Amino acid sequence: MAKPLDPRTEIGHVHLKVSDLERAIAFYTHALGFEITQRMGDSAAFVSAGGYHHHIGLNTWESHRGAAPPRGTTGLYHFAIRYPDRAALAEALLRLRDARVPLEGASDHGVSEALYLRDPDGNGIELYWDRPRSEWPREQDGTIRMITERLDLNQLLAAATSTRVGDPESSPYSPMTEQNRARLRELRGKLLQLHKVLLDDARAAYEMDRGRVPSNASLLQLVINDPWFAWLHSLSELVVRIDETIEVDSPATDADAAALINEVEKLLTASENGEGFHRRYYDALQRQPAVVLAHADVRRVIKSMR
Repeated sequence: MAKPLDPRTEIGHVHLKVSDLERAIAFYTHALGFEITQRMGDSAAFVSAGGYHHHIGLNTWESHRGAAPPRGTTGLYHFAIRYPDRAALAEALLRLRDARVPLEGASDHGVSEALYLRDPDGNGIELYWDRPRSEWPREQDGTIRMITERLDLNQLLAAATSTRVGDPESSPYSPMTEQNRARLRELRGKLLQLHKVLLDDARAAYEMDRGRVPSNASLLQLVINDPWFAWLHSLSELVVRIDETIEVDSPATDADAAALINEVEKLLTASENGEGFHRRYYDALQRQPAVVLAHADVRRVIKSMR
C-alpha cells in the first residue's frame, strides 16, 4: 500500500493567465495588498506576502487581450487565500471596501469564514481564515461537518484593528455600469458603420487597380487573406474586443471601458506621415465624405463617455 501523503504537504503558488498585466498587478497589489517580488518585462509578474518568493504569478504569455472562458467550460473554480486570523480577514475586507471591489458572497462554513470575489479577469477568489481545529463542527463519527451560513460582514469588520475615515474613493475595479455598457454597444455600432464605409472605399480602390470583385463571398476572402485589406484588421479586432467586453457575463469594469475608448481614439488618429492604419485612414478621410461622417459619429459617442 502506498505511503500516506506527508501531512506537511501544502498547495503552493497559483499562476494565472491574465489579459492585461498592469491591470492585474494593480488589483493584486492595491485591492489585495500583495507586493511585487519580480517582473519579467511586460509579460509576467510575481507577487507575495511577507517576503515569500511568490504566492501568485501573473502572465500574458498565452492570454494577452484575451477573454475569460465562457460558462459551461472546465477549469479552476476559484483559488483561496488563507489569512492568519479573523482580524486579518477583516482588514482584507476593509481594503476591498476601500477599493470598491464587489463581493459575490460571504459565508460562515463552521470551519472557516470566507469572502468570495473575482479579479478583473474573472478568476474566482476566496479569502478566508480557519477557526482553530478544536472548534471545527463534527459529526457523531468524528468527521468534519462543514456548513454554509450567512456571514455577518458588520461583525467581521468590527474585528479589524485599523479604522477608515470617510467614504471610500472611486475604484477602477467597480463592475461596469449599465450606462457604460450601453454606450459601448452604441460605439460598437458606429465602428461597424465606419468599418463598412472604409471597406467600401478599399474595395473601390482595389477594383480600379485589380479588377472587379465578383461577389461578397469573394470580398470576404480578400478581406481575410489579401494584404490590400490587411490594414482594416486592427479596427475589426477592436470591435471584437468590445463585443467580448459588453457580454452579460463579462467581468469587465469601468476601467476596461475607459481603456477601450482610449484605444479607439488612438487607432482613429489619422496621420499623413504615419504608417499602416493611420496613413490609410488619413487617405480615406481625404477621399470619402462617408468616412468623414462615420468618423464624426464615432467621435460623438466617445465624447458622451468622457
